[in-house]
Amino acid sequence: MKKYKSDLKSYTEALLERVERWKYINDNGCTDPQWADGSNMNLARNHIIYYKRCINEICSKECIPLPEEYYIPTPPPVDNNYMANYNDKKRVKRLKIDYQMKLTNKKTEYDDTQLNLF
Repeated sequence: MKKYKSDLKSYTEALLERVERWKYINDNGCTDPQWADGSNMNLARNHIIYYKRCINEICSKECIPLPEEYYIPTPPPVDNNYMANYNDKKRVKRLKIDYQMKLTNKKTEYDDTQLNLF
Protein backbone atom coordinates (compact mmCIF):
# COMPACT_ATOMS: atom_id res chain seq x y z
CA MET A 1 0.00 0.00 0.00
CA LYS A 2 2.83 2.39 0.81
CA LYS A 3 4.56 1.65 -2.50
CA TYR A 4 1.66 2.84 -4.64
CA LYS A 5 1.51 6.13 -2.69
CA SER A 6 5.20 6.69 -3.31
CA ASP A 7 4.85 5.85 -7.02
CA LEU A 8 1.78 8.05 -7.37
CA LYS A 9 3.61 10.96 -5.80
CA SER A 10 6.64 10.44 -8.05
CA TYR A 11 4.52 10.30 -11.20
CA THR A 12 2.52 13.35 -10.17
CA GLU A 13 5.69 15.37 -9.52
CA ALA A 14 7.21 14.21 -12.80
CA LEU A 15 4.01 15.17 -14.64
CA LEU A 16 4.10 18.70 -13.23
CA GLU A 17 7.81 19.05 -14.02
CA ARG A 18 7.27 17.99 -17.65
CA VAL A 19 4.38 20.43 -18.10
CA GLU A 20 6.63 23.23 -16.84
CA ARG A 21 9.42 22.02 -19.13
CA TRP A 22 7.09 22.09 -22.15
CA LYS A 23 5.99 25.65 -21.29
CA TYR A 24 9.59 26.77 -20.75
CA ILE A 25 10.76 25.43 -24.10
CA ASN A 26 7.75 26.98 -25.83
CA ASP A 27 8.67 30.40 -24.43
CA ASN A 28 12.47 30.29 -24.31
CA GLY A 29 13.68 27.38 -26.39
CA CYS A 30 16.35 24.92 -25.29
CA THR A 31 19.99 24.24 -26.05
CA ASP A 32 19.83 20.81 -27.68
CA PRO A 33 22.46 21.00 -30.44
CA GLN A 34 20.91 18.37 -32.75
CA TRP A 35 17.17 18.81 -32.37
CA ALA A 36 14.82 21.74 -32.82
CA ASP A 37 12.74 22.96 -29.88
CA GLY A 38 9.59 21.33 -31.30
CA SER A 39 11.15 17.86 -31.05
CA ASN A 40 12.01 18.45 -27.40
CA MET A 41 8.53 19.80 -26.72
CA ASN A 42 6.96 16.70 -28.28
CA LEU A 43 9.25 14.53 -26.16
CA ALA A 44 8.06 16.34 -23.02
CA ARG A 45 4.46 15.90 -24.23
CA ASN A 46 5.01 12.14 -24.64
CA HIS A 47 6.37 11.99 -21.08
CA ILE A 48 3.24 13.81 -19.84
CA ILE A 49 1.02 11.24 -21.57
CA TYR A 50 3.09 8.40 -20.10
CA TYR A 51 2.87 9.77 -16.54
CA LYS A 52 -0.88 10.24 -16.89
CA ARG A 53 -1.24 6.62 -17.96
CA CYS A 54 0.84 5.45 -14.99
CA ILE A 55 -1.23 7.58 -12.60
CA ASN A 56 -4.45 6.21 -14.11
CA GLU A 57 -3.23 2.62 -13.76
CA ILE A 58 -2.31 3.05 -10.10
CA CYS A 59 -5.56 4.78 -9.23
CA SER A 60 -7.63 2.19 -11.08
CA LYS A 61 -5.79 -0.70 -9.48
CA GLU A 62 -6.03 0.74 -5.96
CA CYS A 63 -9.58 2.09 -6.43
CA ILE A 64 -8.64 5.62 -5.44
CA PRO A 65 -9.64 8.89 -7.11
CA LEU A 66 -7.35 10.49 -9.65
CA PRO A 67 -5.31 13.38 -8.27
CA GLU A 68 -6.19 16.85 -9.55
CA GLU A 69 -2.83 17.07 -11.37
CA TYR A 70 -4.05 14.32 -13.69
CA TYR A 71 -6.57 16.75 -15.17
CA ILE A 72 -3.98 19.33 -16.20
CA PRO A 73 -4.41 19.65 -19.96
CA THR A 74 -1.95 17.75 -22.12
CA PRO A 75 -0.08 20.23 -24.30
CA PRO A 76 -0.79 19.97 -28.03
CA PRO A 77 1.65 18.41 -30.46
CA VAL A 78 4.11 20.83 -32.03
CA ASP A 79 5.81 21.00 -35.41
CA ASN A 80 9.11 19.17 -34.88
CA ASN A 81 10.95 22.01 -36.64
CA TYR A 82 9.61 24.73 -34.33
CA MET A 83 12.23 27.07 -32.90
CA ALA A 84 11.24 29.32 -30.00
CA ASN A 85 14.40 31.36 -30.07
CA TYR A 86 16.38 32.35 -33.14
CA ASN A 87 18.95 34.27 -31.04
CA ASP A 88 21.30 31.28 -30.81
CA LYS A 89 22.67 31.86 -34.31
CA LYS A 90 25.18 29.00 -34.15
CA ARG A 91 22.50 26.46 -33.22
CA VAL A 92 20.03 27.75 -35.82
CA LYS A 93 22.70 27.65 -38.53
CA ARG A 94 23.69 24.09 -37.56
CA LEU A 95 20.07 22.90 -37.70
CA LYS A 96 19.39 24.64 -41.01
CA ILE A 97 22.60 23.81 -42.83
CA ASP A 98 24.05 20.67 -41.27
CA TYR A 99 20.72 18.92 -40.59
CA GLN A 100 18.80 20.62 -43.43
CA MET A 101 15.79 21.43 -41.27
CA LYS A 102 13.18 23.89 -42.44
CA LEU A 103 12.67 25.71 -39.17
CA THR A 104 9.50 27.54 -38.19
CA ASN A 105 8.79 29.99 -35.40
CA LYS A 106 4.99 29.61 -35.36
CA LYS A 107 4.31 29.40 -31.63
CA THR A 108 1.82 26.84 -30.32
CA GLU A 109 -0.73 28.16 -27.87
CA TYR A 110 -1.41 26.18 -24.71
CA ASP A 111 -4.17 27.01 -22.25
CA ASP A 112 -3.33 25.17 -19.05
CA THR A 113 -6.56 26.39 -17.41
CA GLN A 114 -8.77 24.52 -19.87
CA LEU A 115 -9.75 21.17 -18.36
CA ASN A 116 -8.93 18.16 -20.44
CA LEU A 117 -9.33 14.44 -20.02
CA PHE A 118 -6.61 13.50 -22.52
